[in-house]
Amino acid sequence: MPRPGPGMTSSPATMELRTKTSAEPEFRLVVPSRAEHVAVVRQALSAAVEVLELSRSQLLDINAAVSEACNNVVVHAYEGREGPLEVYLCIQEFGLEVIVSDEGVGIRAKAPEPGLELQGLGLSLIQTLCDRVEFLGGIGRGTKVRMAFSLSDPVGEWMSEAPSGNHDVKPPPGELTIAVSAGALAAPVLGRVIGLLAARAGFSLEGMSEAQLVTDSLAAHIPRVIVGDKIQLGIDRLDGVLVVRAGPLEEGGAERVLEASALGDLPRVLDRLTKEHRIEAHEDGELLSLTLDGAR
Repeated sequence: MPRPGPGMTSSPATMELRTKTSAEPEFRLVVPSRAEHVAVVRQALSAAVEVLELSRSQLLDINAAVSEACNNVVVHAYEGREGPLEVYLCIQEFGLEVIVSDEGVGIRAKAPEPGLELQGLGLSLIQTLCDRVEFLGGIGRGTKVRMAFSLSDPVGEWMSEAPSGNHDVKPPPGELTIAVSAGALAAPVLGRVIGLLAARAGFSLEGMSEAQLVTDSLAAHIPRVIVGDKIQLGIDRLDGVLVVRAGPLEEGGAERVLEASALGDLPRVLDRLTKEHRIEAHEDGELLSLTLDGAR
């Protein structure tokens, strides 16, 4: 049976699956539409795929298809300007859905013939690598590319530890923002993203390792005090440092996270491994702001 192409309808079961996964992403990454950030997307996806114990070939297919969609945003969506590039990962027992969206000039409503290029996008490659792909949007309305990957084996047992409910809260400020469900995905996904950004900021190997220990601590302790249902970070890369804002958190939550990072009689991890920390106000609670310095 041929795969449904852009604009084609699917069965009710497929539509139900698509609706459910799209409404419940396990992580959401928002970056400026620059070529360097496509690698950040790949790092986050690679970490998730490894946690789910998918094969190397599955990882390559997912990363290749998503990279094509992201590159299309970088090259074409904003006509030489920058704008937001958003990537969502949704997980079900026998499949993954990755959504790449932008707020750019949009695509023509009529789907192209198979094998043709769509604004430079390798549509035929994406269709080959995905089990289902759909292009949504239109001229002046941005573009959303929804890619589904079927899995022959279930992804295994893993659970979100986030509070129940789907609370829509504003993310922390930052050039790059990421929201990830608490649980098995959080530390690997956040660690890979921070590790790559630290490397680009000129951190030493020791500094990169310390930055990942910071994200491990956040992933372990923030779920008890977050507002909403995701661990959210806003990240800025400055001259040789990363500023990481975590939250929003419940009132007093930032201090509880700092205290929870203590190991026995040793100083708190988040004191030892950061240049400075601050507690900042946020409209939905408070933020824990950490400055990571690779030259410390």
